[in-house]
Amino acid sequence: MVPRRSALGTSLAAGLLVCVTGCGAADGGVRTEGPAPTRVPWTGPVYVLNWESEPAERPGLMDLTDYTTLDWMRWRGWGSPRATATGFVMDYSCTSDCPGDALPSYRVEIVLSGLVKRQYAAYYSHAAVTPVHRPAPAWAEDVSSVPLRVPKP
Repeated sequence: MVPRRSALGTSLAAGLLVCVTGCGAADGGVRTEGPAPTRVPWTGPVYVLNWESEPAERPGLMDLTDYTTLDWMRWRGWGSPRATATGFVMDYSCTSDCPGDALPSYRVEIVLSGLVKRQYAAYYSHAAVTPVHRPAPAWAEDVSSVPLRVPKP
């Protein structure tokens, strides 16, 4: 005895065949149109973690290291791959070479980069500090390249 196909099985097979053959272009290949998709820009909050891992957005004052504080920072491009600011470094690393009784500070440009995205926020992972009037004072801690803390995924 030869098994018979049911009408439902035959209809399903025919419908599947139509769907599969209808997926290609008229010449039998796949046709694409329009520009390639572009990268979706980040739209969530962006933070920088200070030396003690406290998050801040566009901080005006921030402890960069245990001896170096950034102050009076005015940011441009916050949230982009490179945020820049001008401000001052207050350097507490000098013990005997500090200039007089004044707070040891000098004018700088700060660049934050290395944007790392986490579930609901992004964080800068690198800071570069460049003195406006070169070179940095002899008593200053070298903060020309500082890795920043980023929360673990």
